[in-house]
Amino acid sequence: MKKNFLGFVIFSIVLSCACPPDPLESPESQISISSEYFDPNEGPLTITLPDLTGFPIINWKVEVFEPLAPDMVFHEWTGSGQPPRQIIWDGKNSQEQLVYAASEYPLVYTAQNRAGNNRIVSSSITVDAFTVRDGASLRITVPSIIFAPNVDNWNGLDPDIIANNEWIISRIALALENHGEYSVKVEGHANYTVNPNNTPGRQYEQTYELMPLSRQRARTVVNELVKLGILSSRLSYDGMGGAHPLAAWEDHDNWWKNRRVEFILTY
Repeated sequence: MKKNFLGFVIFSIVLSCACPPDPLESPESQISISSEYFDPNEGPLTITLPDLTGFPIINWKVEVFEPLAPDMVFHEWTGSGQPPRQIIWDGKNSQEQLVYAASEYPLVYTAQNRAGNNRIVSSSITVDAFTVRDGASLRITVPSIIFAPNVDNWNGLDPDIIANNEWIISRIALALENHGEYSVKVEGHANYTVNPNNTPGRQYEQTYELMPLSRQRARTVVNELVKLGILSSRLSYDGMGGAHPLAAWEDHDNWWKNRRVEFILTY
């Protein structure tokens, strides 16, 4: 027996819209930094934000994060309405603290439109190995050289960390070449792990652990600089241990600033 089928006709209607593309979703929206290597001595940095002209932005913020964990905000700009196209920055935060040399500061721009949608654009600011005047001397402060725990080398660390260490030392070598008339003392600094109320424990840690380790790490940096062509006759080194902290014992989030290498240039 022949079966009858009920046929269905489906109409497809395509609606087109001549609406302009959402600039918050544009893959071309990027942050532009005026200098590949930021040196505050050469003037302020210009941060150019993506062009969102004509789009109803209600809130925005630009955040510069510290170069090492726990990745705290170093400085920020916030506002309502349309954001500026450019931000001019001298490298200082609201407490007048300057960025550290030879470090990379993550940069995040967040814009929110009226619908509550966020566009987040990330970049980074690479700070060069710049010098700071310290009386009759010049100083380069670098907290971003990462050593393996409790040793004077970076053997076995992540390849990206090793590559970054090598980049840092190469920029320091270039800075020292540009100041060829100066002698350079490399100082290793460390962070106490013993509570300050434990005076004997602190003294032991400083004498038998922190000073020898920080001295050995400073020697490692000197050896790397010599490999890059810096004359050994210009270089000396020493270990300061935890004697000159930049962050207080209570400020655990900033302990990384105490684990640093400093370069003192004297004429």
